[in-house]
Amino acid sequence: MSEGEVKTIDKGKLPWYYRLILKIPGADFVENASSGIFWAIIVPIFLILEFFLNISLLVFFPFPMNIALALIVPAVILVVFLRVSLERFINYWNSAVDGSFEWNVDKSMVEYLELLKKKEKKQE
Repeated sequence: MSEGEVKTIDKGKLPWYYRLILKIPGADFVENASSGIFWAIIVPIFLILEFFLNISLLVFFPFPMNIALALIVPAVILVVFLRVSLERFINYWNSAVDGSFEWNVDKSMVEYLELLKKKEKKQE
């Protein structure tokens, strides 16, 4: 294999800290959301809820404990988003580099026109 050749990412061969991030449980519901829903709905909701939770933790607990709790919550949310972003990047990279996806516009147009003709025949 040449030096400049790109290849797919094997999750088993990643450094230990990436494998550790990928083993974090409980992020499946966030990971399955589409990209638009993820960035437009889920992330702002998490940020708003995290803000209010931090305010309440800072107000209701005594000094050393409130700072520790207020730092733990954003750290956990950051780790979850790191896991989701890493998983999405690996999936994107493998799909882009794999070569199984073909950018043939002419072939796609012919298939699309055939589907339209079949749809018209069904409607008649």
